[in-house]
Amino acid sequence: MPFRTKKTRVWQYDIVVAGSRFRGTCATEDYEEAKAVEAAIRSSAKAERTRGGAYTLSEALGTYIRDRATGQPSEGTTKSQARAILKIMDGRQQVANLTDADVQAYVSKDRAGCTNGTVNRRLQLLGRALRHMGKVYKATVPDIDLKGAQTKEARERVRELSGDEQRRLFEALPREYHSFVMFALMTGARIANISGLLWSDVDMGNREITFRLKGDELMFFPINDELAALLSALPRSNVLRYRPFVFTRVDGHSADRIPIGSNGGVFGTAWRKALADAGVTDFRFHDLRHSFCTRMLRQTNNLKLVSKLAGHKNIETTMRYAHVLIDDMRLAMADYSVSGIGPKLTVPQNKPQTKQ
Repeated sequence: MPFRTKKTRVWQYDIVVAGSRFRGTCATEDYEEAKAVEAAIRSSAKAERTRGGAYTLSEALGTYIRDRATGQPSEGTTKSQARAILKIMDGRQQVANLTDADVQAYVSKDRAGCTNGTVNRRLQLLGRALRHMGKVYKATVPDIDLKGAQTKEARERVRELSGDEQRRLFEALPREYHSFVMFALMTGARIANISGLLWSDVDMGNREITFRLKGDELMFFPINDELAALLSALPRSNVLRYRPFVFTRVDGHSADRIPIGSNGGVFGTAWRKALADAGVTDFRFHDLRHSFCTRMLRQTNNLKLVSKLAGHKNIETTMRYAHVLIDDMRLAMADYSVSGIGPKLTVPQNKPQTKQ
């Protein structure tokens, strides 16, 4: 029967037909209508199974999440992206019937409410889901140009948290979230990696943290004394199933320590309130990663090192922080003089006059 979670008013379905599981949204808040949708999906699934290789868009996304995203640090983000796609595209549409026109219509509608980068990442998820269904389940996958449908992204800004902003932010932030935010500043890790970090990934003996990145890749991050002190002081959850998580908070209803979620929720509300109370504007949690990279580059002047610490696949991604090196060179040149202690030009000319 259709069901709803605490986070959505829209009914969902999760059914098994001939040994295959189908899950997704009924795209309605009406229970009777949701039952009819589920019944139609069940009937369609039975009919399609006799032919083989036919899946709906909702089935494709749900199956990909189950097979590839469940248990991964990016699981919450992947589910959120899938829900966003299904709010615009019809989840009951057969994957085999998808066209470039369908994709372009989706891009046009979604782009009106979010950035080009967000739309592109959702298209990339759709592409991964389709390829997965074709490869693993032998689904009939259309030849559509998802890459060509992506739109040009604006150059990502680099927003660094100043020392004064950092002081005000921590004064306004509830103390139980201090370690969570400080860890981001110490490591530059993404919020999904932090919220999903397990104690089994923390090797205090070898002073090393294992971050699990997208695509099942592993990244090893060194633990310095400051980071070791922070981790050693963290309280463990009193709930057995939550004890593996490094970062937890006290639940306001049960008083149990539960994991800090990465997708809004209680932490997101506290984070936004702290920013407002501290007067820190135009700042996102991901900017803590920018702050780490900028500060580390300023300290080391080593792009390759910062690229490794940030887990960038190529150094071109790290080049967005190169302004730090330019600033350092500018400061160095300000005190450089060929004539030693002699006078310097105090009023540079933008357009030096030439003799007539």
